[in-house]
Amino acid sequence: AGSGARRRSCSASQTPPRKTLSRQRQESARSHPRFRSARNCCGMGGEAAPAAADALRALLEEEDEDLTGFAEDAAVQEALSCGRDLREHAEEVESSLRAVERESIADYIKESESLAGLHTQIRECDGVLDTMESMLRGFQSDLASISAQIKYLQDESLSMNVRLRNRKAAETQLSSFITQIVVPPELISQICEAEVDASYLGYVQQLDAKVSFAKLESTAMTSACADIAPELEKLRLKSVQRIRDFLLERVGRLKRRMTNTQILQNSVLLKYKGLYAFLQSHAPDVCAEVREAYTTTMSSVYLAKVRDYLTGLLSLKVEPPSKSDLLAAEEWVGYTSSLFSSKPSHARGDGAFKLGERRAVLDAAGEPPLVLPAAQQEGKPLHYEAIFRSACTLLLDVASSEHSFLTSFFGDADSFDHVFGKSIFFAMENLEQHLVTSWDAVGCLLLVHVNTAQRDAMAARPVPLLANFFARVQVLVWSRFKAIMEAHVQSVSAFMPSGKAPETAPHYVARRYAELVASLRSLKVASVEPMLGSILRVLWTEVEKLLSERLARQHPTLKHQAALLINNYDLVVHTLAERGARGEESTHFEQLLDQVKTVFVEEQLLADNGKMISFVKQAEPLLVPGAPPEDAAKVDKGAMEHLTREFYDKWKAGIEAIHRDVVQSFSNFKLGMDILKQVLTQLLLYYTRFLDLVKQAFPHGPPFAQYILSIPTLMNEIKHFSRNF
Repeated sequence: AGSGARRRSCSASQTPPRKTLSRQRQESARSHPRFRSARNCCGMGGEAAPAAADALRALLEEEDEDLTGFAEDAAVQEALSCGRDLREHAEEVESSLRAVERESIADYIKESESLAGLHTQIRECDGVLDTMESMLRGFQSDLASISAQIKYLQDESLSMNVRLRNRKAAETQLSSFITQIVVPPELISQICEAEVDASYLGYVQQLDAKVSFAKLESTAMTSACADIAPELEKLRLKSVQRIRDFLLERVGRLKRRMTNTQILQNSVLLKYKGLYAFLQSHAPDVCAEVREAYTTTMSSVYLAKVRDYLTGLLSLKVEPPSKSDLLAAEEWVGYTSSLFSSKPSHARGDGAFKLGERRAVLDAAGEPPLVLPAAQQEGKPLHYEAIFRSACTLLLDVASSEHSFLTSFFGDADSFDHVFGKSIFFAMENLEQHLVTSWDAVGCLLLVHVNTAQRDAMAARPVPLLANFFARVQVLVWSRFKAIMEAHVQSVSAFMPSGKAPETAPHYVARRYAELVASLRSLKVASVEPMLGSILRVLWTEVEKLLSERLARQHPTLKHQAALLINNYDLVVHTLAERGARGEESTHFEQLLDQVKTVFVEEQLLADNGKMISFVKQAEPLLVPGAPPEDAAKVDKGAMEHLTREFYDKWKAGIEAIHRDVVQSFSNFKLGMDILKQVLTQLLLYYTRFLDLVKQAFPHGPPFAQYILSIPTLMNEIKHFSRNF
């Protein structure tokens, strides 16, 4: 069929025609089994049946595909290209295939014996393989049996391993139990007979572990614990007694005089803090007894040390200012103390208000406390603020050390107040006694400064008792400072000068006030600066009233009043500037000084040149440019000539008189020169204005021109006096 198809596809272009070929293909398709099957299934014959038609089309399409594939075959293409008949070519191919088939059969017959031998060998191999299969199946059976045995041995091994671990765990627990519950004879002898030292601490720790273990609920129910418990209790009581005696003996050593308590605490007691921990766990009543003994002992020790230290330093204390050293208290100048004198033996005048070397205590704020024997040997007097700084520094160092020891040894610092309470109270009481009798405002402000520095140093240390102490000190010292300042204000306010006019020299109240304000302003305590400013404003108001209303008004003339105020105001300004304490006070008194200087200059010139000054002030409005002629006619030209002649005759004597008055009024060289320059300069201005009036009154020159003193001549004389003053 395939050969026929190929022959038909190859010769389609030659024979038969296309219609004939199509008819042949249809007939061939109808004879195809699939077509016949489709026709039989439909139950109808002929070409009209749809199923048969579909089958026919499918067969034709397959045949077209086969023809297309055959046409692409190389052998078919070669035959067609040669013009050969495909039927002949097919017959040749079939002949070739039959020849090849015959040759293959001949070769097979030729090799039949070899194939028979090969068949025999294959059968023998099959027998060998059957034997090997039987052996391997035997091995498989044996291996299965061995595997079961190995599995059994593994299970047995795991079971034995579990039993071994359980026994080891039981052995470990039992061994630990025995080790912790059994008390060796050596431990008994060591607890009862060994000396209490560093090694004894190890024995106590072993006993502590055994007693603690015996108290466990899981241990207490065992019979072994019931047997050993009485022995452990005896050892506990014995060790507690020995530890109590040891610690109380060591605490008792702290009472010995000249004992360095910190060395004893750190090198002895802290080394045995484990003994105290044992008492805490197993003898709380004895623990409380030891703690009470320590706190009582250290309280008395610290109190004695603080008392001795303060007493020793107070023996070097400089006597503080008293109530006799208030600003307006009477000044005892040149007075010699005697048996019947009423002058207080400790009145110090200006020294009570000067800061001076007392400032050094601020620079020493971070230095260690004074060593009492060295200070006593040196014998240098100490102000109370230096004593307070040293005592507070010592308290702070010792309290910090004690707080650290209590925390390390006892586990807390609950006893700190009991240990240091009396010492702090004594220091506070000593401060109160000093403040009650002190009228030292500068010292109080220094104490505030020192106390602030101590509080800052204490801020990083957890000592609440000292924090309360420094807070209380701040309140006490500031309260006393305000009381002292109020007393100063009251003394100035109540001061009444004697009946006679005082000298124009600076008054001692102004001198004291200047020193006091300079000292207070120099300290610059930021925490109290606003309150201090309010107090000082009240004080300067009272001082100003005293100088300007009660002292100055005792002088009959404005010139002397002004001279007194200038001397006092200048003293205040100069002192504040010299001490580097400029502030509100210096600004205020500088303004007052400028005002009073103007008054003095005018009054000094009015004394010798009053007529000329009055004439100038009266005539200037009449001779101003643009004034009506009738105003110029009112000027007394005769008086003008008289004043010119008089000034010409007396100008040198007048300048000398000014010089004498300034010398007598102002002993301060710089101040006197400044005032003299101002007076002479103002004199020159008045005389210049007078000459301007003369020129306006006599446009063509006055008839008394020969009596007019030239300005350069007057200026030369003024320069001469200014240089020689």
